[in-house]
Amino acid sequence: SSPFAPLASIVRRALFSQPMLWSLVAFFVAPLGVVVWASLLSGFSPLQNASKAVISLKISIGGVALTIPMFIALLSATVWVIDSVALFTASDRAPISMNQEYELAKRWRQERNWWILNFNLITWLTNWRVANLLVRTQAKAD
Repeated sequence: SSPFAPLASIVRRALFSQPMLWSLVAFFVAPLGVVVWASLLSGFSPLQNASKAVISLKISIGGVALTIPMFIALLSATVWVIDSVALFTASDRAPISMNQEYELAKRWRQERNWWILNFNLITWLTNWRVANLLVRTQAKAD
């Protein structure tokens, strides 16, 4: 067992285990990332400008100002680490026969959520990088 397991469990229960969070990520944040990504790579300047406007929005937390991609990537990376620890340390335990269906369903949901986080993390890191490259390319063209 990991020394961070109790802390990870508390944080996970407090912030990240609500089904609403997964619905928000799966049905809003990840698709928004794909739309922004496709718009950035479209070559159509109105779509690129709209995507750059979304990507340049800032979220201020305390004294730290983060752009939308930074914030989503940081949040996704944090949850990804917590879920990875929970998922890969739980794989050592065999399901108990009376609760086998419950344990298998729980494991399936954990793996599904882990893959959703992988997709979301890669999408928003890509958006962050592509937006920076696009700005640099347009500055050279001007």
